[in-house]
Amino acid sequence: MEIKHYEDKYINSLNVLLEEAFHVSKIGHTADNDVELIAVCDEEVIGHLLLRFCVDSIRNQKFYFVEYVCVKNTYQNQGVASKLFEYVFQLCNENKISYLELTSNPSRVAAHHLYQKLGFQVRETMVFRKEIL
Repeated sequence: MEIKHYEDKYINSLNVLLEEAFHVSKIGHTADNDVELIAVCDEEVIGHLLLRFCVDSIRNQKFYFVEYVCVKNTYQNQGVASKLFEYVFQLCNENKISYLELTSNPSRVAAHHLYQKLGFQVRETMVFRKEIL
């Protein structure tokens, strides 16, 4: 398994994973400041993680918002997500990123266990969303 930055040649394989995990497909390009990572095994995308670059202008800190973390069902509990996050932590250190944030569906208990194991802390907050388009 190799962790690498997403390349368009992996679009079909990535979409199989995104459909399996979230019932969505990738149709756009990643913004210049964002980072899209994939875990690849035998040219198949088996893991995915998207980092949205953000700036907290009040505290003057750079951070990443983590989105679309997923691992192919047949590769779960084999350390794929941990390897993706190890790579993320390295990127954060290299780019002087102050912190990471993410949200997660309450039903994703195994993912929550991993996040806590990796040092993420649950915040007392609720996520609100308003659809515009």
